[in-house]
Amino acid sequence: MGTHTSEESTPSSSLDSVYSPHTPDFAEERSELNRVLQHEELSRSVSLVRFLNFICQKYFEDRTSEIREHSIAVEALGRKESTFDSQVDPIVRVTARTLRKKLREYYDQEGRNNPLEIVIPLGRYIPQFVSRTQHQTNLPATSDTPSDAEEDIVMLEASSTAFAPLSPLSAPTIPPAKPHSATLWLLASALLVLPLVFLAGLLFGRHGSAATNSPTGALQWGSPVWADEFDGSAAQIPDPSKWTFDLGSQNSWGNHELETYCSPGPVITKGCDPLHPNAFLDGSGHLVLQALRNADGNWTSARITTRGLKTFQYGRIEARMKLPVGAGLWPAFWMLGANFNSVGWPAAGTVDIAENVGLTSRNNGLGPGMIRSSLHGPGYSGGNSLRRDFQLPNGAHIDDGSFHTYGIIWSPGMIQFYVDDPANIFFVQNVSNLPEGGEWVFDRPFYLVINLAVGGDWAGDPDNSTPSPSQILVDYVRVYQLTTAAPSLQWQPVPVQSGGMASSPIHLQGQKGSGRVYLSCSTEPATVGCVLDSSTIDFTNSASRDDTVTLSTDTVSHEGSVVAKPGVYKLTLTATTISGDRSQLTVPFAVTSSH
Repeated sequence: MGTHTSEESTPSSSLDSVYSPHTPDFAEERSELNRVLQHEELSRSVSLVRFLNFICQKYFEDRTSEIREHSIAVEALGRKESTFDSQVDPIVRVTARTLRKKLREYYDQEGRNNPLEIVIPLGRYIPQFVSRTQHQTNLPATSDTPSDAEEDIVMLEASSTAFAPLSPLSAPTIPPAKPHSATLWLLASALLVLPLVFLAGLLFGRHGSAATNSPTGALQWGSPVWADEFDGSAAQIPDPSKWTFDLGSQNSWGNHELETYCSPGPVITKGCDPLHPNAFLDGSGHLVLQALRNADGNWTSARITTRGLKTFQYGRIEARMKLPVGAGLWPAFWMLGANFNSVGWPAAGTVDIAENVGLTSRNNGLGPGMIRSSLHGPGYSGGNSLRRDFQLPNGAHIDDGSFHTYGIIWSPGMIQFYVDDPANIFFVQNVSNLPEGGEWVFDRPFYLVINLAVGGDWAGDPDNSTPSPSQILVDYVRVYQLTTAAPSLQWQPVPVQSGGMASSPIHLQGQKGSGRVYLSCSTEPATVGCVLDSSTIDFTNSASRDDTVTLSTDTVSHEGSVVAKPGVYKLTLTATTISGDRSQLTVPFAVTSSH
């Protein structure tokens, strides 16, 4: 918001008419598929849309025998039939894993009230359309998210080139060394010591301040480290030690807005009226930012920021607000990268914590019962931002007299968005969610912005129904910081053949109630790729969590396919908590010859 075009338009689904209603068969199932395919989080990925569309179409046509890994790769994902080898190219399994994750997130949030749920069983790709009531009834009592480890085991058992995980007490089987072959003899020696290294990793790879597994309940954030409660007297200006003002007309911004931003201070911007200030305290504990239409039909408003006064990096940041509703109004609470003046936008990055525009026939707005949260950065800005809309529950509106709280929990590599309660997380984004070529720019200082724009590419023009004044009321802005211990990590190394892939489980032991952890992996040398089943591990309701890592020795670079040579490599796993505390484990594994 503000320096960027937040949502000029939302890309339409590439399958606006996936199925024509010419047949009554599977009518409910087809409707559910259309709902899922039009969901903005999934529709941005062509591969996910094609995968889901392909398997469901085969299901509707009673041709489930054709739903096989090879046919999905060739017919849905564009691989060449003559060259595709599932032992070398894991595209179907990786895409299925991502699709299952996106479906789980969808049905946990936007699709939670849908009558049906699309389920892709582990180890196979034939879709199931399950009644939501039945599916929720059959779920286990734990909140644990199902792992795809079962699929990996099934796929590995069917593969003649994959390896099962090693026992920590037994040496792996290796090809016999040829006489006088020093290379294979060194490789065999390295493989024999891998179990000992693994045991050492269990003992010494844990973080020094690893948490216990005793339940602690919800996170205890304590008192804010920075806050403004707006408790001054009526007509007082916002605290100048905390807030400054962006000034000027629409020519200063990138959204073709109509308002002129004004300051209540001594500097009077052309078009502003000091007798009718746009920012002041109301004497009842609220900051008022208001948009006013003058006698000439022009609009003035206010945009306050902590730029030049205070920057923030990580923590929990929230504002309790009442936002206005009206044609052409665009209220927003957001953050802008502190290096904006030197690198510009979107390189500086933007975190839209909450914004809203009215729903009209001219725009793709939200209406009074919804807010949008989004991330903008290099490769994912404007209409291609990483975003999610949140519908306020029970018919609530953004202009309710009871106010609503909008916030984020921000940590290295991850940002979580919530409404009204920090436990009510509705959107989580981390480094792994970036599109190809995107850059994560949120591990650096940002400053806060609250503004009320009028008009612009997304909001559209105001009209005679737009209220003047239109007001944002802010009850408070608060910033919290928290210390949480990182979980311990355990991983048992597996060998993988050169040109092949293998998967194995990761075990994390943390503290129940400590929230989400960002998990990442890397390899050395990087000619072996690693992919995690999930990069967000949730310790909200459990102290013990599991994940799966897949190692692939056939990677793609700018020069084409790169097959890792036999030898000893290293996998490094890093778990980062919401306070930035890290635990790390590095364990060697073997790449063996395919002959």
